[in-house]
Amino acid sequence: TPEYEFPDGPEPEPEPDAYPHGLTVTEFADDLADGKRCLGFVATADPKANPKLRFNAVHLPVQKTPTRIHADFDSENRGKPCVTTNAGYWWAGNSLSLLVSGGVVESIENQTVTRDGKTVYPVRASFGQMASGEFETHWIYCVSDDGNRPYAFPSPLDNGGGPMLVKEGRNVAEECYWREVFDGGGIAGTSRQPRTAVGATADGKLLLLVCDGRGMRGSEGFTLAELADKLIALGAVEAINLDGGGSSTMVGCDGTVLNRPSDTGDAETIVQRAVSTAIVISETN
Repeated sequence: TPEYEFPDGPEPEPEPDAYPHGLTVTEFADDLADGKRCLGFVATADPKANPKLRFNAVHLPVQKTPTRIHADFDSENRGKPCVTTNAGYWWAGNSLSLLVSGGVVESIENQTVTRDGKTVYPVRASFGQMASGEFETHWIYCVSDDGNRPYAFPSPLDNGGGPMLVKEGRNVAEECYWREVFDGGGIAGTSRQPRTAVGATADGKLLLLVCDGRGMRGSEGFTLAELADKLIALGAVEAINLDGGGSSTMVGCDGTVLNRPSDTGDAETIVQRAVSTAIVISETN
């Protein structure tokens, strides 16, 4: 009959908005130690399984919402955007985090922080894809009188994107929160908040995680240490924290927001913050 399909017949065409081979997006709902819950989404990309997958660090001279970034990426013929999240920190419309794209330094991290009346020069965590295709984390400081050239260090130098969450498979979130001098900002590393993070597994997979918090969908969020533990459970051996709070947003393949950003509150429609940097996982044509 016309309805019959032979067992060895052609495989069905994928749904137009389905994620490509090598990329999965899964939802999680974790029970926390005190009986509270944390809800979020994890995107896992395997460039070895699908060499067409790309990790894109996007700098935005003019801030845009994650859904607009996703849509504009598609219209610029740079490949199909599959997952988009917010990335580094920003203030007054300008990026406060290092972003290098195509070998060009688009923005640098905050150069100085004042603590107890003294000026310190924080060396902070960064995440990137090397020319070899491998993902790496480093502690970076950019020298403004050397063309903003980034220099890598083996530690945050005690003077404390960041802080570093996972290094060589170990949870370093809380110690790096202090050593990278993030304790005076809005990161609130020891309390549960909406979070965004990026990491890599030992076999070269890329992890992007966004969790809700502040009561959205009944989610409390993660502390930085809880976030690191979650990433380690997912297989991360390297990971850093990105901007969180109301910025934490994950856009799916069809261009819609998957989570519930905390700025939404009780509103019926999702409320997104415009951001200065973003991560886009795409598939080339």
